[in-house]
Amino acid sequence: KNKVLSLGEKEYYNDYLGATIQTKVGQPLGLFYGYKTNGVYATAADAASEGLNIREGLVLIPFKAGDMRFVNQNNDKVIDEKDRVVIGNPNPDLFGNINTRFKYHNFELSAIFIYSLGGDVYNYMRSQLESMSMPYNQFQTVLNRWRMEGDVTNVPQAMPGDPMGNARFSDRWIEDGSYMRLKSITISYDLNLKIPAIQNSMIYISGENLLTYTRYKGLDPEFSAGESPLYLGIDPCVVPQTPTISAGIKLGL
Repeated sequence: KNKVLSLGEKEYYNDYLGATIQTKVGQPLGLFYGYKTNGVYATAADAASEGLNIREGLVLIPFKAGDMRFVNQNNDKVIDEKDRVVIGNPNPDLFGNINTRFKYHNFELSAIFIYSLGGDVYNYMRSQLESMSMPYNQFQTVLNRWRMEGDVTNVPQAMPGDPMGNARFSDRWIEDGSYMRLKSITISYDLNLKIPAIQNSMIYISGENLLTYTRYKGLDPEFSAGESPLYLGIDPCVVPQTPTISAGIKLGL
């Protein structure tokens, strides 16, 4: 656990890949700071009953059916930067590894599991490929988008350019990054050769990154966006670690 103790009575906000990171006295480092959502307006009546708007200059533009339902934190009927709150904490509650080793006669099994529990993750790839606001290929999830009056869904309508800010940085892109991974496993057999020039010998088969349990929707829950602690929990869509299997013979002379 960590806590910011002093900033000279200031707060700092850093932007990276569309995410805003808050640094504030009394809170953990690297908190995600954005908008809370509460589904999608299914009907025009739903949108009109809340009466929320965005402001462009002196003009108020109302949200309509098919738009995201953002939480108006200050009850001023306008969704703007004043409605941003902490929406995620990338610092995991628990992380580490488990090393195991079993031996039976000439056989030996060793394995390493790594895990992280409780940390939130900003899925940058989803923010780009589910926004439906740019001319990119999109994920299959957008097939469930709002299309007509009465549709009940958590994916807003497709709007080129995203004029209402439906794809802005919000809890829509924050996920639980908990995972457990079988990082490596090796099964070996001691040949026990009775040759004076050979001190030890074995055959083995080993694998890396063979199993991963997670509910995270990104390519790989084990990632790093950079060395700065402000980048913790931001998935920049790096190339995932691939499973590998190898086999061989070890001889000790």
